[in-house]
Amino acid sequence: MPTPSRDALIRTLRGLLGDAFALHQKGGAGARLGRSYGIADGYMLAMIELGVATQQELGAVVAQERTKRLGPATQTLVASDVLVTSDDTLAA
Repeated sequence: MPTPSRDALIRTLRGLLGDAFALHQKGGAGARLGRSYGIADGYMLAMIELGVATQQELGAVVAQERTKRLGPATQTLVASDVLVTSDDTLAA
């Protein structure tokens, strides 16, 4: 049996991550969601241990898929969107 190419392994990982993020977005149950993320995590660990990809490369793949499925992890706020008055105080 021929060994799958690195690109094929990355495509499979993208599919696993896509499934997990889609389940997350739909409000999947804890056990099922955990299993889905666990499968993707184990797949990434195997890729690292086999020397197919580095943590940084896989982190980039996860970030891309997360953004594609769930949107960006952070937002940039524009200062004009926030109203601050002199009466605003912080509770101690």
